[in-house]
Formats: sequence, C-alpha cells, structure tokens
Amino acid sequence: MLFTDPKFLFAFLPIALVLFYTSRRFAGGKFTIWLLVATSSVFYAIWSVHYLALLIGQVLMNFAFARPLSKSHNRGVMWLAIGLNLLLLGYFKYKNFFLENVEFLTGWRFHLAAIFVPLGISFHTFQQITFLTDVTDDEDDVPPLPQYILFVMFFPQLIAGPIVLHPQMGGQLESMAEGKHPNPGSFGPGFALFCLGLFKKVCLADNLAPFVDSSFAWPQHLQSAEAWLAAIGYSLQLFFDFSGYSDMAIGLGLMFGLLLPFNFNNPLAATSIKEYWNRWHITMTRFFTMYVYSPLALAAHRREAEHASPPVSSFVMCIAIPTMVTFLAAGLWHGAGWTFVIFGFIHAVALTMNHAWGAAKMPKLPVIFAWLLTMLTMLIGMVFFRSTSLAQAQAMLHSMFVPGQLALPLWAEGFAHRVGLPVRFYEVFQAANFTAHYVGLLLLLAPLAVLLPNPSVAPLKIRSNFRTAFALAFIGWLTFGWIGEPRTFLYFQF
Repeated sequence: MLFTDPKFLFAFLPIALVLFYTSRRFAGGKFTIWLLVATSSVFYAIWSVHYLALLIGQVLMNFAFARPLSKSHNRGVMWLAIGLNLLLLGYFKYKNFFLENVEFLTGWRFHLAAIFVPLGISFHTFQQITFLTDVTDDEDDVPPLPQYILFVMFFPQLIAGPIVLHPQMGGQLESMAEGKHPNPGSFGPGFALFCLGLFKKVCLADNLAPFVDSSFAWPQHLQSAEAWLAAIGYSLQLFFDFSGYSDMAIGLGLMFGLLLPFNFNNPLAATSIKEYWNRWHITMTRFFTMYVYSPLALAAHRREAEHASPPVSSFVMCIAIPTMVTFLAAGLWHGAGWTFVIFGFIHAVALTMNHAWGAAKMPKLPVIFAWLLTMLTMLIGMVFFRSTSLAQAQAMLHSMFVPGQLALPLWAEGFAHRVGLPVRFYEVFQAANFTAHYVGLLLLLAPLAVLLPNPSVAPLKIRSNFRTAFALAFIGWLTFGWIGEPRTFLYFQF
C-alpha cells in the first residue's frame, strides 16, 4: 500500500490516527506502542503476509542477539549476527546476480528461479545492523521488546527509510511508553510536511515519468538534446520522488509524535561531489560513512602511522581505497547489477579526486564551474542508475556526447523540407504539445530543485498561519486531481 493510494489516505491513515490518539489518551503508553506495532504489521501485511512473518522473524532474531551482546560485547557473536542478516539480504537480493556472473565466468548453468525481494529489506536490515554494532560497542542500550519492534517496523520509514539509528528513536519511544508525547505540537507540522511530500511525488515527479520512460526505452534512437533532457529529467524525477517520499515519512512520523531524521538538504545545489553526498540520501551516506568508510580509514591510518609511509601512499591507503570500497558497496546496495556497481565506481572516483584536490591545496574552482562539474558527474552516474543494462547506459551516453546531424521536432518537418535542411527528426519530441509540456516542466522544476528550501530539515519550525494554510490548500487542490492513478515510488525497487 502506497502513501499515495486513496485506501491509505482515506481509510488506513485516518483509522490509524484515531486509534493512536484514543489509545494514548485512555489506554496508556505501553498499549500505544503495541498498537503502533500492530498498525505497522497490518500496513506491511497488505503487501505480503508471508514476508511479514519473515520480517518479524528477523526482528526477533536480532533482539535475541542484542541481549547477550549488550553484556558480553563479544565481537565474534556480533559478526555472526551481522552475517546472518547479510545472508538473508544476499539470498533475496543478490543470489541470482551472483550465479549469473558465475555462469558467465565458468560456463556452468544454474536454474535461476525468480526471487521476489521483500519490500524494504535493504533499509530495515541495515537499520538492525547499526543497532547490533552500537550495542556491542556499548554505545546503546537494549530497549524493551515492543519498543525495539516498533523502532524497526514503524510503518512510515519501514519501506524506504530514512535509515534510523536507535539513539535517534530510543528516547522518543521511551517517552511514548511512559505516556508522554515525545514531540508536543507535532501533528500540524507533520500534516503540512506530508502534504508537501505528496505534492512533490504526485504533481512533480510523476509528471516527468512518461518523458523519462519513453526516452530510456529507446536510447539509441535519441538525438543529443533528447538524451541530455532525459538524463536531467530522470535526476529531477528521482529527487522529487524520493525526497517527496522522505517528506511524507517524516510528516507521518510527526503525526504520530515521532521525529525521524531528514534525508535531503538541497543536494542539487551542491558545488562538489563530497557536498552532494552530504546532502543526498543523508541517512544512507551516514550509515556507509560510520560503518564502512570510517573503520577502514581508521585501520589504514593506524597502519600507515606505524610505517611512516609517504603522503601519496597514505592518501591511497587511508582515503582512496576506503572510498572505493564504500561506494562500490553503496552502489551494490541499491541493486544487483553492474550498472549499480559502475554508478558507485563513478562516485568513488569523483570523491577521491575531490579529496585529492583538497589534499594538494589546489585553488577552489569558481562556484558556477564547480556546480556544473558536480552536476555533470551526477548526471553520468544517474544514466547508469536508471539504465536496466550496460548496453542501455552506453547507448544513452553515446547519444548525449556524440551528437549527430541537426535535429528538429517532427512538427517542423514541413519547414525543413521547404528550406532544404538535411535534418533528422526527434524520436521523443515529435508532437509540439508534448515537447512544450516537458521542456516547460524541466525549466520549472530544475530551479525549484536547486533553490527550494527543504522544511523537513527542521519540521517543527513549520508554523500554523494564513500563508501555510493557503499553500497547503493550493498544493492540495493540485494534488488530488492526480490521486488514484497507478504509480509507485522509484526507491521501492532498491
């Protein structure tokens, strides 16, 4: 069930809110925690009852490991628990990809049956791994079972994040269990943020989808302008889709009194690839920085300090290699395919160059040039991220960077023939109204993506006033015209 589904908006959510506030008022905090666990279970079960059983089993397994880990701090047991989580993730998400590559290298043949990936498994698995690690390092305590289950299964963030650390939620859940409201006055800001996210998804991201989908379906037939606009269009579609989902998740959390971490902070305004990753999918970047990059870099620093290595060797061992490993892992985390590996590789190389430029104390680039270079790197990465195969990505990049002869829309064919222009015609931009619609939409959304402030960074500062009410009424009027059309969130596939 999607947040944009009328069944969610007009049935599930209102019923869940009424039950929540009634329970909090009359039944006490502990019952309310269990009620939210039940609500989240129903939300997930609507998609798959069988995978709900798998999710609950994984949650109980990790809780069973966490209890002894909090006392023994045994890293061997921790790695066993993490290994079981990764084994589960690997089976559902990477088994066929691994066997396909074994087939390619050895010539062996396997029966590769289709495997349906449990929704949200990448997100909630990593969330539980962080908990196991923090408990082992004595940086976190094990909460009561219902609070731990809700930490993992709270339905706004269960499917596609944000990836929440237990210290960010533990205190709030404890307050709720004690019958307190963790964030008083949060319902209004939460409702406003949810409406903004719904508007981003339904009115902005989904209106770009037809152009992007038709362009990436036939990349070898595109003219250069079409290919560039398709890459830009997908980048904007993904941004408004995923940031819209994150806004809705945070807004829903606030409506139930819980503050989730924000996930975006104007990433398309970044002037370096390092800054881009500090602004894009922030909770994922934080996870890979804390639990992959930092341990590798720290171990390398210690090793290099013992051997007094030269600066170049230290840079390679302490920055370049940890960055490469981290982003190859981050690329694979998004999906089982070589396109995702190359996506991670592109960003790893760009980040390494970014660090090397700073380490060499090179002068800062002019802001506009730095921004354009960052966006160019991001767009090339997005081509691989969107493409379903390396051949499709190659064809799209060829269309982008190897322009053919002059191209015009099909509706200009008569003019071209009259003046004798030897031109080809656009494959996607054929109809005049289609061309005007999507070019106009891109020209509108690109500045919005760069300049529009993100209220999810500090949602509790949203104030109830006439301006907010008018804005909500306006975007609500626009949004409900598209509610109910078939749609999905792009990040659900990752």
